[in-house]
Amino acid sequence: MQSSYSRWWEGRIQWDKLSADSRSFARTIWLHVPLPSESPTDNTNDFPNKVEVIECVHALAVALKHHLRGEREWSECSDLEPLLAHLPNVYNYTATNHPVTLTLHLSSAVERYRLIKPNILDTQVLTHLLTHVDGFTSIISACERLLRTPVPLGYNIAISRIVWIFVFALPSQLWGEFGWWSVAVTIVTAYALFALAEVGLEIENPWGEGPNDLDLDRYCKLLRIDLDDIMSHPQDSKGAIKVCTPPLTSSPVLSVSGGYRTFD
Repeated sequence: MQSSYSRWWEGRIQWDKLSADSRSFARTIWLHVPLPSESPTDNTNDFPNKVEVIECVHALAVALKHHLRGEREWSECSDLEPLLAHLPNVYNYTATNHPVTLTLHLSSAVERYRLIKPNILDTQVLTHLLTHVDGFTSIISACERLLRTPVPLGYNIAISRIVWIFVFALPSQLWGEFGWWSVAVTIVTAYALFALAEVGLEIENPWGEGPNDLDLDRYCKLLRIDLDDIMSHPQDSKGAIKVCTPPLTSSPVLSVSGGYRTFD
């Protein structure tokens, strides 16, 4: 039971990391990457569309949901296919691992930002974006590890046998003190133990669609709302917001005037 819950909780942690990295990546794209220039001679007009790149982040979460559930047919991924139609680059619909393929699209978008105008983006912005793309890849691998490495069969068999031995031995241990009541106590105890064992088997794989599995559909919808909120924030028409502001040339001087402290 403990090992199964640890796997379930680890899955929740990894999805929380995906949500956090997605929000941070989208925020950086939206605020720290400059808008295309209105000049026809400026090649920043070839920049990948910000909305399309952020849509790719949402598509990654939805693709990972279907990937972990083993849903490979497009008829099972009705909410994913429309998202892929608006990506910055033409999508390879025959890909076998859609989450990894989408990280390639994100890396390609960041690389285009860098190559089109090398000096227009702050180095810290590029590093930040690439770090999050690496984070997406790590999260995908961690989720696949939970999916493809189940609890060993021998471990489950051993736990089941121990529970059965305990239940069969319990009446003889309780008879001297409880008499016939030991039968009722044994039944209640057996029900509780077997229920815990069943729950452990059910949550061993947290990526299903059962009532005790992680609600990935809800998490994807919440991420969609967060990304829409980020894209509703006004952008700086003059360019990107710098990650670091330059330090003050001189420290403010504290003065006292008329009983009030002011900074000069």
